[in-house]
Amino acid sequence: MTKKTKSITITQFDYIIRNVNDEEIDIEGHPHHYTEFDQEGRPLTEIRYNRFGDFEEKREYGYNSSGKLICESYFSEEHELAEEKTFELNEAGLVIRAFKHYQDGSVDTSDFYYNALNQLIKRTTTTDEGEIEQVETFEWENEKIVNHTIFDSEGNEVIERDEPPVKPNQTRITANEKGQVVTEEELDEQGEVIMTINRTYNENEEPDEVQVYLDGRGNTISQHYFLKYEYTYFE
Repeated sequence: MTKKTKSITITQFDYIIRNVNDEEIDIEGHPHHYTEFDQEGRPLTEIRYNRFGDFEEKREYGYNSSGKLICESYFSEEHELAEEKTFELNEAGLVIRAFKHYQDGSVDTSDFYYNALNQLIKRTTTTDEGEIEQVETFEWENEKIVNHTIFDSEGNEVIERDEPPVKPNQTRITANEKGQVVTEEELDEQGEVIMTINRTYNENEEPDEVQVYLDGRGNTISQHYFLKYEYTYFE
């Protein structure tokens, strides 16, 4: 019988050289990520930590009796609610209205419109003063969005700045006999490995440990750390 995961705690362990004249290495651990689930596998809480192990952000999620997301809370400080989103759904389970509550008490409202195929065709965001802040329209073709247009509060089309093209690095992946990725290598334009990620799995075929090697190539600091996964399960 497959165990149902209740929580996942990920700890990051950094390999630290004591000093430039000492070859001995210390291992320092700190929190990296925490997720808690309900019995249906839906996330209830997610906490992220920065590279020093300090709290970075937290999100909490609420669901209705049908398992649809109806509430999302965002914390920028551990015990300080910064934003909260609540959602109204139609009979098909689609979001038709969303409210974004801010810390100062103001609320933005987004209305969602769909075509006969339940595809999103328009989203309108209004401030709590009743002023239209933004309108988005979506055009579909063969179940894919082929045009997404954004208009500002004045009805002017927002032109998104094109980013300069960046040639992506190549990735080389090795999988085990179960199809699980055990090694992932990122290569530069010359085919040299600049990052290696090695993964192992536990008896439940869940991630157990992830070793990360990053070669700075003299341009940045090389890094070597590993992530350790710990699980709790529903009884």
